[in-house]
Formats: sequence, structure tokens, C-alpha cells
Amino acid sequence: MRPIRIFDTTLRDGEKSPGTVLSVQEKVRLARQLARLGVDVLEAGFPAASAEQFQAVEAIARQVQGPVIAALARPTHAKDFEMAAEALEAAAKPRIHTFVPVSPSYRRHFLKMDVKECLALTERGVRSALQKVPEVEFSLVDALRAPLEDAVAMARVAAEAGAQVVNIADTVGYAAPAEVERLMEAVAAGLASFPDVVLSIHCHNDLGLAVANSLAAIGAGAGQVHCTVNGIGERAGNAALEELAAMLKARQDHFQCETGIRFQRLGPTCRLVKRLTGIGIQPHKPIVGANAFVYETTVPQLADAAEQPPYQIVDPRELGMADQANELPRDMTREGLADAADRLGYRLEDDELDRCWQAFLDLRDRKEKLFESDLESLLDEQMKAPEARYRLLYLNVSAGSISVPNATVQMEVDGEVIQDAGFGQGPVDAAFKTICKITRRFPKLVRYEVNAVTSGTDALGEVCVRLEEDGQWALGRSVATDVVLASAQALIHALNKLEQSREATPISEFALLEDWEPRL
Repeated sequence: MRPIRIFDTTLRDGEKSPGTVLSVQEKVRLARQLARLGVDVLEAGFPAASAEQFQAVEAIARQVQGPVIAALARPTHAKDFEMAAEALEAAAKPRIHTFVPVSPSYRRHFLKMDVKECLALTERGVRSALQKVPEVEFSLVDALRAPLEDAVAMARVAAEAGAQVVNIADTVGYAAPAEVERLMEAVAAGLASFPDVVLSIHCHNDLGLAVANSLAAIGAGAGQVHCTVNGIGERAGNAALEELAAMLKARQDHFQCETGIRFQRLGPTCRLVKRLTGIGIQPHKPIVGANAFVYETTVPQLADAAEQPPYQIVDPRELGMADQANELPRDMTREGLADAADRLGYRLEDDELDRCWQAFLDLRDRKEKLFESDLESLLDEQMKAPEARYRLLYLNVSAGSISVPNATVQMEVDGEVIQDAGFGQGPVDAAFKTICKITRRFPKLVRYEVNAVTSGTDALGEVCVRLEEDGQWALGRSVATDVVLASAQALIHALNKLEQSREATPISEFALLEDWEPRL
């Protein structure tokens, strides 16, 4: 079987999803889970974008073992290469990822350069990166809208300059599979004298073909594929890691390829990305949607019910998608909790295990039945960063068909205990208005979402709150059997994250010359 490298860019390209802002701690946590999942390359971020992105790449390089750790750098800025190399210093397998636009529209709009100038920039960029780290990946931006000869020429210049990986980017999701296949074959022919150079593909999903185009590239010889968990990313997103990996597994007979993905960790990884980003998964999404493995039989069952149904082409148990409904034993021990947490991707230190164990006992007292999905949400809640400036101490609400909904809230703000009360259109509205009055912060509530973690009236309620204030975005989340309490905690979580990101103003990847932001 031919190995296919999985290049995960959830933390870089995936984070461009509108309103998605992950803290350094959340990025490290997700990076650890991606390493456990078995990705080959983990793109940790763009260190030159902001101090927080630099810190995140540096922390991932230091704390995450296994994958190649990649960092993005613009070829027009020497300082980008210096910052990328510095951030990657602790990585066992560092890689700098640099790029140049090749299509006429991108060249003219972003760089004001002709083809020859871009080819010269390609050579300089790759050689500059190789002076900092031993491994470099080069991307041809918007390659599928470029003349074929220009794309082949740029790929060859990158290989001649020493790039070990040459990546073809369908930046705007414009291509059809046959076009991707034709371009990949042409580039492969142009690089025939560089047998050690790995061809790669990066597809966006604007026309719904990111996965199909990625598979077409693999069929044409690509040895690496860029993707994001749940297909998240700007606009319509990127190629979905879970769909690509599942397809290559289910149809090994056709592709004759394999990945290093540990499929049992696929489900927990997809759910972690959903919780950290607040981006929901539509029920009918392949592999990870709630309905992906739900079947409704409209004809008599003629076969043995124990057999795998003929319409089930992938076993959800093999993908880590069938464990959420598993009921947990009520006599689960502290050691059993640690084992279950490890299976879900959480490696708990002693103090973290103590905190999670106490939360588990509290939840067990409030719920008749506990499921693995309850445990997953509980662990996620307990592993959040401690509240910084704002902390909820007390909440009491009153509402009904006659009384005016009201809330009394006690909070700690910068170490000072403050209590106040307020009214609203409902208990959540009253709590939110009172919290905003106490904190003297009045951000725009962009999104408020409540989901039941399991079935039953005593189910945990998972709340996501997305706020926007002065151009900054923040996602807050919390779980509790009381959805009003979870809502208040989610709002405070988002307010604390807004506070932390107030001074972070990352630069764009494509802007004219001096500030151009890499949109691959």
C-alpha cells in the first residue's frame, strides 16, 4: 500500500472560520489530540501574525511529540522565517511552509508581480527557509486558475531550490476533479528528475468538491493531502480529514493507499473540534453527523439482525463514532475514570484527575444514568482554562407565566466581589443583562446555542455563546444540568476570552506587499 501523509491545518487554515478564536491552551490541547489521532504533519500556525500565534506554535513545538510541526512564513518577509524558526526551535521535526501566488489574478492583486518575478520570489523564499530549518514545503497559491506551464515552472523552481514538498492549492475551490488530476500529472512529469520531492494537494470546498478533488490528486500521484477536522475553514471550508481518511480506508481496493490515522480516535477528535470552535456538525454530514449511521428499514428484515447491514459500508465502531451512547457504570472508580478519559484523548495530571473525579461524583448524584458523552462533556468543562478576570460565584433566577423574569448574580471581578440583580425577557436574558451590568461590558451576542448532550430531561445542557466586541470575537461554552447556569457560565467564559484577546491584533496573510496574508 502506498502511504499518504495527512497534513492537518485545522489550527491554521481551519481557525479562519468566521468567529473562531482558539486560546493557546486550546490549541495545544487540540494539537495533542491530533498527534494521538496519527496525523503526519501538524500545521501549528503563522508565528508572525501575532504574539499569541507565536506562543501557540512555540508551545506546540515544545509539548507535542510525533508529527512534523509546520509553521507558515511569507517569502516577502525575512522576519517571518526568523520567527517561524524560533517558534519551531523545540520541535523534533520542524518544517517551514512558504508560498507564492501563481494565478494571474492573485499575482496582480496581491503582489503586483509578473510570472518571472514570482518565480524569483519562489527561489528566494525556499532558500531562505532552508537556511532556518532542514525541511521546507512550498505551496503554489491558486494553482488551478493558473496557466499549466506557469504552475509546472513554479513547482520546478521550488524543487530546484530544495523544497522537499510541493503543494498544489485550489485556493478558491474552483477546480473539477479531472482538472486537478491533469495538473497533478503535469507537475509530476515536470518533477520527474526530483523523485524524492513529495507532491501535495490543498483543496477548498467552495463548490463542494474539496474531498473529491483531493482524492483525484491522490489518484494522480499526490503523497500528501491537506485537510481540517470536520472540514472547517474560511468560506465553505477545507477538505474534511475524517471523510478523506474514511474513504481511503473503505476503498483501499481502489486507491491502494493507506494513512497512519488511528480510526478509533476519529470520533473523539471531531467532537473536540466541534466543542472548541463552537462550529456545529450538520446531522447528515458523512462520517461524523448524527444521522451518518442511522438506518430506517422500510422492508421486512430477511437477514440475521446481527449481521452488518448491506447498506453500512463503514463500521462506526471502527471510527470511534459508536461509543457516545455507552452507559457508564455507576460504581466507576477513580482509576476507571482515568482510563476512560485516556481513551477519549484526555491525559490527566493528578490535580486534574482530582477535579474531574469530584465533578463526576457531583454529576452522578444529579443524573439517573451516565453516558460516555456525559463524561466527554464533563472532561471538556473541567479542562478549560481557569477564569481570569471574571468569575461566577452565585446565580439565582426566577421566571414564570406571571412573574417578571429576574436574576440575582454575584461575581468576582478583579478580585472584588460584586452582586447585582436585573430583569429580562426570560431567565437567560435576565442573567445575561445582570452579568453585563456587573462587568460593564456590553458585547454583541452573535450566537447562542443550547444542545442536549444525551436524551432525557436530566440531560446535560451544552451551551455555546459567541460574542463580538470592537472587532474581536470570542466563543464561550459550558455544560450543566441547569441550562440557565450553563448559559451564564458560557457568557463569562466568553467575556474572559475577549479580555485575553483585546490586545491581540493578528496581521492578515494576504494584503498588498507589506501585510499580505497567506490564503492558500
